[in-house]
Amino acid sequence: MILLEEVSKVYPHREEPALKGVSLQVAPGEFVYLTGPSGAGKTTLLRLLYGAELPSKGRVVVGGTDLGRLAPRHLPLLRRRLGLVFQDFRLMPRRSVFENVALSLEVAGTDRRIVERRVEEVLEQVKLSRLAKSPADTLSGGEQQRVALARALAPGPDLILADEPTGNLDPENALAMMRLLVGDYVGGATVLVATHDPTLLSLVRGGRVVHLERGRLEEAS
Repeated sequence: MILLEEVSKVYPHREEPALKGVSLQVAPGEFVYLTGPSGAGKTTLLRLLYGAELPSKGRVVVGGTDLGRLAPRHLPLLRRRLGLVFQDFRLMPRRSVFENVALSLEVAGTDRRIVERRVEEVLEQVKLSRLAKSPADTLSGGEQQRVALARALAPGPDLILADEPTGNLDPENALAMMRLLVGDYVGGATVLVATHDPTLLSLVRGGRVVHLERGRLEEAS
């Protein structure tokens, strides 16, 4: 599902590379935690996986697609196969919960009847059905993060990338968020969660942990 081969990323005007010779393989259906302190390169690695950045060196392959050879016009097609969950939610604040979740299906040209049915399903899954008509900016932080997760899950992606998905949440909401991600993993999706919170690592039995430190990757013991 994911293959990184000797990947380095160098930003202009920055002395140290963000990533240094990173190699990683993630099999279909695997759950992987990407750990490391702030500034270790976790967000950079995820941005490479959904095509927001290109590597300075090395090869990035997602779902059989070599992103270095992917024409920019085909990038939206790749992203439709991914579920992306960000720490800062990235919702449309004045749009309703339903509209925010529906967007991930509408951009793919999904039939309206299917959109309505699927949005109802995922809102039920994240326990937000009662707030479907509420503007996103009237929700609590925990509720907004669940909307962001519902939007990511709605298309039924094969790969879910979550960047510090519990970073803005209290412990109770963080636990609820991770249980939802684990549930989708059990359903067959590949999940990669970037986190600096060690308390989350025990939530997935058999979950794999890889650690980034100053741009270098190692398997956690």
